[in-house]
Amino acid sequence: MVVIGEKAFSEGTDFSISHCDSVETIEIGDECFGSVQTFRIDELSRLKTLKIGKNSFTQKKNGNGNGESKSFHIVNCASIETIDIGEFSFSDFAGQFELNNLPALRSLTIGSDGKSSSNFYYSSFVVQSFYLITKISL
Repeated sequence: MVVIGEKAFSEGTDFSISHCDSVETIEIGDECFGSVQTFRIDELSRLKTLKIGKNSFTQKKNGNGNGESKSFHIVNCASIETIDIGEFSFSDFAGQFELNNLPALRSLTIGSDGKSSSNFYYSSFVVQSFYLITKISL
């Protein structure tokens, strides 16, 4: 389990975890990683749950921006079942949005139902080829 508390890591441009077979859960608190330009999770074969709090991975807290160079990727994670992204996280990410090769994904929650969350506000993305998803909340 990887747990990162609130308001952690305000510096750094890349968040990348790959080829780590022991991680089953990643939890990131509120207001973390504000300066990140690229978010990538790749080849985490045992990862089941990713949970990200509010206002993380953004410089536009409680708002939105148009960072076309900022990209988001979760790929090749055979066991991931749940992705839960809190309100206003990634709100200034306007570049590539990629979810690919996630055969066990059952639940994708981005923001909160009934509230304006501005997640990926200027991003164009398509969610396709996820046959087992039982819940999508955007």
